[in-house]
Amino acid sequence: MPAALELRTMGHASLVLAEKGSHPILLTDPWLVGSVYWRSWWLQHYPNEAELDWLARSETVYVTHEHPDHFHMPSIRRLGTGPRYLFPELAERGFLAHMAQHGFRAEILPALTWRPIGDGLSILSIPAWNDDSLLLIETPGALILNLNDAKPLPPVLKAIRRLVDRVGKPTVMACSYSPASLINSFSGEHGNLHLKTPAQYVDYVCRTCDRLGADYYVPFASQAEFRRDDSLWANEYRTTYQDLERYWRCRARLLPPYVTLDLQDFSHSAVPPDRYRGALPATLARLTQVRETAERDAIIDDDDVAGLRRKLNAFRLLWMLLFRRGFVFALGERRFKYAPWRGTLEEADADAGDFVVTVPKLAMKEAIRNNHVSDLGITMFVRVRLHRAIDVRKVYGMFVLFAVDDYRHLAGAKAFWHWIRTGIRHSVGLKLPAPAPDRG
Repeated sequence: MPAALELRTMGHASLVLAEKGSHPILLTDPWLVGSVYWRSWWLQHYPNEAELDWLARSETVYVTHEHPDHFHMPSIRRLGTGPRYLFPELAERGFLAHMAQHGFRAEILPALTWRPIGDGLSILSIPAWNDDSLLLIETPGALILNLNDAKPLPPVLKAIRRLVDRVGKPTVMACSYSPASLINSFSGEHGNLHLKTPAQYVDYVCRTCDRLGADYYVPFASQAEFRRDDSLWANEYRTTYQDLERYWRCRARLLPPYVTLDLQDFSHSAVPPDRYRGALPATLARLTQVRETAERDAIIDDDDVAGLRRKLNAFRLLWMLLFRRGFVFALGERRFKYAPWRGTLEEADADAGDFVVTVPKLAMKEAIRNNHVSDLGITMFVRVRLHRAIDVRKVYGMFVLFAVDDYRHLAGAKAFWHWIRTGIRHSVGLKLPAPAPDRG
């Protein structure tokens, strides 16, 4: 008789598989304490100390990708060195050296291969072209599809659906459902511009559930609130659980957030909203104020300007086609215009160019130093003001392209073609093996 298993969602994208009354077998994407994105993002609901101690007993922790709301080092330090940390087989793997440097056991989970993690339990990682990954979890009574933020391509969805049909078990899907990008960060002559509505986000989730034949959907990877003074505005544009309920139109059963789901009879319970443990107001106010003061006191120096210019020049030919008049970065009291035809970044008037991107000074300095400029597009405090009628999707695409350089895919021809080959191998013509027969 298989042990009674349950699935719990905690934190943000933290999914836990455990035997009832025992320690966790698997934990994913631990963001469990503190904040991310320069004190902008905070959890709606934090695990208490007893739950953190319980999570620290996890046998295996899988991290889908490097974004700090999924790969959160303060949370990993809280979990400690006991768990085995697994990472996807992505083209860029700097996370392994980082983990080893801090004394953690970390290894790559080979792609497209089922790995046993317990009696009748196995996991399979599907790396995605966008430096993300999906995790499939097979249990004796259910198949769990953790899509987190990956937004898999149609061939990947088709391959997963074929596997779902072959396995023939009740299927639970978990994926994000709220914007985590510049989608709502644009303004123009006639006010704010929004590329997607909550109804469109819910429609995407419903269509994905239907395409994969999911029986249950777990709200996931979208339980963050924005708490800096310059990101509070974005809370109004979050897709909420109430939006999920309002626009839900698919056969999968919608479960509540922070759910505990029995994987035998599929009964469930959930933490009610009036019992959510948010950050203590005094702690939140103190830490955000410290950060915002540091932002104001920071000084943009020549190295910062050179680093941003290098990042922009990686795509100079493309910017010449898209933004002929150039564009401006507003960094505190200073404005820098990028001229793609010359490849220069020089101080100029704020109204120059096609648009102006406003970024706090210290966030920009740290993004350049850590070579993760694309993360600025996720913070909710970066705003873009259009000076003329241009397609905002082009500006949105600029931050997507920054990620290609952030992950060193442009470091040389070899790195670029390795990234392309890896993306094709894990997408086009994808065939997923069936898991081994259940044991026990």
